[in-house]
Amino acid sequence: MSTAPAMAPSAAAAGHLSFVRVLRSEFIKLRSLRSTWVMLASMLVLFIAFGAIAALASTGAIDSANGGPPRSAFIDPVTTVLAGGGFAVLIMSVLGVLSGAREYGSGMIRTSLTFVPKRLPVLWAKVLVLIAFVVPVAVLAALGAFVLGMALLSGAGSDTVTLGDPDAQRVLIGTCAYITGLAVIGLALGMAMRSMPGAIATVIGGVLILPALLTALLPDAWRSVLKFLPSNAAAAFTEVRVRADMLELGPGIIVFTAWVILSVVVAAVLLARRDA
Repeated sequence: MSTAPAMAPSAAAAGHLSFVRVLRSEFIKLRSLRSTWVMLASMLVLFIAFGAIAALASTGAIDSANGGPPRSAFIDPVTTVLAGGGFAVLIMSVLGVLSGAREYGSGMIRTSLTFVPKRLPVLWAKVLVLIAFVVPVAVLAALGAFVLGMALLSGAGSDTVTLGDPDAQRVLIGTCAYITGLAVIGLALGMAMRSMPGAIATVIGGVLILPALLTALLPDAWRSVLKFLPSNAAAAFTEVRVRADMLELGPGIIVFTAWVILSVVVAAVLLARRDA
């Protein structure tokens, strides 16, 4: 008696595949890793803790003789209480790299692409799942740092602002968007470079540190170009007092968004064209 030939795994998968299933698979992958929760918790704690420390230092509760910065270093209350945002960006960028490059290190990417032969839905699902994990924690961390920091400033009689302040709203929303955007860039770099060390070094050194160094070291004539780098463009919506040589709010949003989209597009092209 003849039997029908067995269907190849990729064909079988393609026959019953839906983007919702791919999305669910990527959600389970990220959720099941202990490092995901450790990094999210670390971001939450450090963001709020450093905001509180900065607020205490600005009131003189921690003075320069005890290791804190001088009070003159604190410009405005919003910038002060969100001082931990830099740590949040760093941690979430690394989380993005891990979510993008980890499967290449373990070889699991071959299994993923066997059951999702069109490939690109894997990338779209990874991006959406990462955003779903990062955004709520970033919002909670930023609001927690803001509320606690302003309470500490108010208790010491220092100037404060409320959530109704337009600049505070812009910086809070912008900081959360910046954290999320850098996480997505990290994911894209991880997928494109297929190397966790290389992608982490690139996102930290090339995206976060190098623009600040170049802005500080290069002549003023370079400012017209350097302001279009990702971290400099983000200053338009993450800083209360944006320097005159930086982009304004609208252009800053457009340029930073373009960097995020470009990184994902590059990752998508490489994922579609290269062997797993």
